[in-house]
Amino acid sequence: MEQINRYISELKHTLDLLPVEMIHQVVHLLHEARLHNRQVFIMGNGGSASTASHFVCDLAKNTRRPGWPSFRTIGLTDNIAMLTAYGNDEGYENIFSEQLANLVQEADIVIGISTSGNSANVLKAIDLANRMGAITIGFTGFDGGELSRLVQYHVHVPSNIIEQVEDVHLALEHMVCRALGNMAQPLVVIPAPVPVFTEKPAFKEARSYENRPDAYLPNGSAELMPALESLDILQNISREFAEKFDLHNLLRRILQLTLQSVGAASGSIVVLDNGGEIVDGALAYAGQVHSKEKDELQDIVEHGLAGWVVENRQAALVKSTRDDPRWLQRVWEQNEVYTSRSALSVPLMTQDRVVGVVTLVHPQAGRFTMEDLALLTAIAVTVSYSFNREVNSQPN
Repeated sequence: MEQINRYISELKHTLDLLPVEMIHQVVHLLHEARLHNRQVFIMGNGGSASTASHFVCDLAKNTRRPGWPSFRTIGLTDNIAMLTAYGNDEGYENIFSEQLANLVQEADIVIGISTSGNSANVLKAIDLANRMGAITIGFTGFDGGELSRLVQYHVHVPSNIIEQVEDVHLALEHMVCRALGNMAQPLVVIPAPVPVFTEKPAFKEARSYENRPDAYLPNGSAELMPALESLDILQNISREFAEKFDLHNLLRRILQLTLQSVGAASGSIVVLDNGGEIVDGALAYAGQVHSKEKDELQDIVEHGLAGWVVENRQAALVKSTRDDPRWLQRVWEQNEVYTSRSALSVPLMTQDRVVGVVTLVHPQAGRFTMEDLALLTAIAVTVSYSFNREVNSQPN
């Protein structure tokens, strides 16, 4: 039928006009939320409510990968009792904002889906999220409506046909979740060495893959080199655990491997007991890994960035140590000549408990990226997994 052919043609045209760069930004915002253990809230009405629920399901389930934190995603459309209670007592325009007010925190992500961009309940929730310091994203159609002006990131489907706007919104959530799943795949927890490539040369320096020949890679793909190096470091850490479980020397070796892999200049690794006291640890600076007394290491988790990571049970990326209040300024850092640095810090977790923290520092501000944080997260999960396995296997 002609109507069917026209619908397909129009849908193809709409897909060709999608704001691809903005979609990429949404993917990276969600990727960062996963690494920082932040919440993601999604909402919509009618068909958009179905898309919101679908999005929540796919984000929570289909993006899971070994060695990566799962998304903390919440659908504001799915609790019928709560929706009808707020709708009956507070008004339908408040059904999302009232739920959000109890849960949203600064830097969480709030996604509103509205074909018209003018759904009053979505607008009210987005306004609240903005005031709470959350990151707001809108999926719209038609002219974008008020939602396009209220959100910080706007993904607009350029169509005036409501069915096609809803079609594309569903396709968008599938695109986003597929991309997030693929972004997580190179970093895998490896409990034992696994042969990935049949041949590869020995590399002496970390982070220098840009100029290496790629003839030995599948299909000549140089893009796989970061994944190869990520697998190398995870395999090396697993191998260290497999050969001998000597906690003190093991922590020194893991810190050394991690510094080389991520390209940091200094750092620390500490292990904590149930009361948050230091069990063991190591510091790296001036090109050497040093053992320290427990009371010297305790300051690492009682103050500054590492302490914040332990308390909040989430990773931290500091672009400038001068500008981030979580960073504990040392005496030598208060000198005007001192330049700002960048830092990464990730918790070590076994089951539901923080058992340690790894912190890395680079002498240049803005040096670390989200990819570095992703790699350190995978390393931390591998260490936690292996540590928990070895401790549980030790005789009583």
